[in-house]
Amino acid sequence: MIQPVKRLRIDALRVQGFKGFAEERSFTFGPMSTIIGSNGEGKSSIADAIAFAITGVPFFGGSKLDQLYHGKARELAVSLTFSDETGTQRQLCRKRVRDTMEITLDGLRVTQRDLTLMFGERDLFLSMFNPGYFIHVLGSKGRDLLIRYLPDVPHEQVLAQLNGPDRALIEGHSFLSAEAFAKQLRTELAQLERDAIYLQGQRDLAAEQAETAAEQREQARQRHTALTQRRRELEALRDTGFDGSDLKERLADLYARYSELQQEPPAEPENLAELAGQTGETLQELERRRAECFQSQFTQAMSDTQAELEALRREALRQKRLAAGLRPGLQCPVCRQTVTEATLPELKAELEASLQALAGQGQEKIAQLQNLQELDGKARAVFQQFQQEDTGALQAKLDQLREQQQAALTAAKEAEEHRRQELERLHSEIQNTELDLEHGMLSPEQADELYQIQAELTTLTAQLDLLEEQDRTEAAGTSPEDRLAQIETERKEKKRLLAAVGGYISKRVNLSLSMLHMNRTAIALFEVVKSTGEVKDTFRFTYEDRPYVCLSGAEQIKAGLEVAELVKGLLGVDYPIFIDDIERVAVIDNVRPSGQIFLARMIKGAPLTVQAQPAAAPAQAA
Repeated sequence: MIQPVKRLRIDALRVQGFKGFAEERSFTFGPMSTIIGSNGEGKSSIADAIAFAITGVPFFGGSKLDQLYHGKARELAVSLTFSDETGTQRQLCRKRVRDTMEITLDGLRVTQRDLTLMFGERDLFLSMFNPGYFIHVLGSKGRDLLIRYLPDVPHEQVLAQLNGPDRALIEGHSFLSAEAFAKQLRTELAQLERDAIYLQGQRDLAAEQAETAAEQREQARQRHTALTQRRRELEALRDTGFDGSDLKERLADLYARYSELQQEPPAEPENLAELAGQTGETLQELERRRAECFQSQFTQAMSDTQAELEALRREALRQKRLAAGLRPGLQCPVCRQTVTEATLPELKAELEASLQALAGQGQEKIAQLQNLQELDGKARAVFQQFQQEDTGALQAKLDQLREQQQAALTAAKEAEEHRRQELERLHSEIQNTELDLEHGMLSPEQADELYQIQAELTTLTAQLDLLEEQDRTEAAGTSPEDRLAQIETERKEKKRLLAAVGGYISKRVNLSLSMLHMNRTAIALFEVVKSTGEVKDTFRFTYEDRPYVCLSGAEQIKAGLEVAELVKGLLGVDYPIFIDDIERVAVIDNVRPSGQIFLARMIKGAPLTVQAQPAAAPAQAA
């Protein structure tokens, strides 16, 4: 079973066909290994090989694996011998032939997913092994990587960091997410702001309306009275001399016909199921008849005759060979007597007569076979003719059934369309009849006037009701001023609570980011807007308060070492680190790298050499 490796020590490396190593090359490492060589000798290739063996990609990641082959070769192999926290020595081999990758661990096939379980995901391992990977390759993506591994801060631990009043406010509320609670408070404050603006508008409007309210009310009442009187006159004119009983009877009849027609089920195609069944049966019969194959009654006879003819041919060949081989002094294979000059002509004559008899039999069999073949051809032609006639008749029947189906569907569709049109006609006639009943003896102009009066009366009634409601509200003592005072009190309380929540979020973020504490390097992942308590995502990487892009090469290496140690601490692992171009760093005084250390130093003109040393802190690069 694959288990995570908490402590990794690389003991040896063997490569072949990898970058600059055409032939097999082996290296042995210690707690600290110094890799010396001129440019192009293979120092970085060792880092690429170790990274490739574990992650499947080189030291700085990337997907261009074809660049790892030596020259134009398309086969490479990397073997890594390592020890885990138990001291057990294990062997990891990775081989790539063209685009096919094969990985074995201790001789057993494994997958990259298995190695991820052992050593962590690719970006995590390379961030520990390569000091420049986190910033140069991941960049802002490293933020998400760190956040996934930051520990959660308990609610009680955050509360303990708050002052007394803020803690009391927070403890009085229950929430799963402080950010969501702060968002809710901001929403409620915004609603209170809108309520206050609305009430202020109501208050100002009430002051303006107070001067004209009585006049407006009186005008509305007078208008309402005049319209009511005119409506009564028009209604009286409409009903005078108008019976409408005929229209009512007609309307009732129309409604009955409409309802009856509406409840009728949609027209179904006539005999559609029966036609569909017949169509299916005819189609099956057609396919069956087309699939029938000719079964000849002469097959066996022709086969037997062919076999007899072949037997006669073989016997004739055998006797021809016997006749050709007869010589004086030989034993006759037929009569077992020795052939002499005297008996030779007689024996040859007998064989010749036998051959002629065989030839005659052969001719008879050939004639018999030709006769059978002729009979077979005639039978096949009759079968094909009957089959063609039957399939033609079945196809014609099938076409006729399909036409009947289509005709039934078309008839049903036309019936349904006729039903729909009749429903529309009845609906239109019902509307016209209702209008005739409603208008009575009124002219179209008078009917339109009555309609307009009824609509305006509805609006005036609503206005009068609103004015009376305002009077009742004022009489009850509820004023906009009182509600504005209540809103202001609620706003102050919620702002105080929002500030406390903002403090809570700020403290929680600080506690969470305390795990990212480094010596001279700082990483900011969040920032809190104090006025709103809102937490915003950010990513700032600095070394001695300077951005990474402003650092020298030596400072970038130092900053990368601190990040590598940070990731090791978050994961709780002890993994190697490979420091390339160590000659650029005069002294490493900001962090003490843990675990196995690889130092790559460029010395002009020097061949590639690996010097394994006891464990020691790389205080300086001489």
